[in-house]
Amino acid sequence: MQEQKPGKLNIIVAVYGLKTVTDDIINLIIDGSPQILHFIVNNKVIGKDGWRGQKKTITVVYNYDGGELCVAAAREGDMLTITPEIPKQVKLPATTTSTGNEKLSVLAATYGPDDVTYKVRNMISSYNTLSFAVDNTIFGESWYGVAKTLVIILGSFNEIKAVEIFTERETCYLDLNDVIPVL
Repeated sequence: MQEQKPGKLNIIVAVYGLKTVTDDIINLIIDGSPQILHFIVNNKVIGKDGWRGQKKTITVVYNYDGGELCVAAAREGDMLTITPEIPKQVKLPATTTSTGNEKLSVLAATYGPDDVTYKVRNMISSYNTLSFAVDNTIFGESWYGVAKTLVIILGSFNEIKAVEIFTERETCYLDLNDVIPVL
């Protein structure tokens, strides 16, 4: 059995603008002990234009050595750095054992470059749904004059089931009782 090197960076999912770019970001990991991610957020480095004609943000959900999920986000043109020393942790909801029929949870959420996980989790209705207009009134003006995206990472336990992306001024409606197929 191969021994795992301490400080292994696992990119769970990455979204740039309106596109999932997980494999592109995995290719940017700098090997070492620990592994790190350090790059300028732009189309050339990522290899894709995630929302043609718009300034974008990137959302990266990751962990180190299979530990707790963390989220990092950055604006296009800014530097994104992920190291074990700079964690931006998103705690998973408290769960018990798997029954195979779990409801979805909001594992992480970003609006533009801001982590809004807590706000989105607090908007889940008693019917286990999310329904609201995506705008600065709810999430604040995180990047003045730039259209933003709301990225919601859904899953159960530590397993990501879906990534939902909404643009500013769009209506978000999600029924968390429905199990969505894996990415």
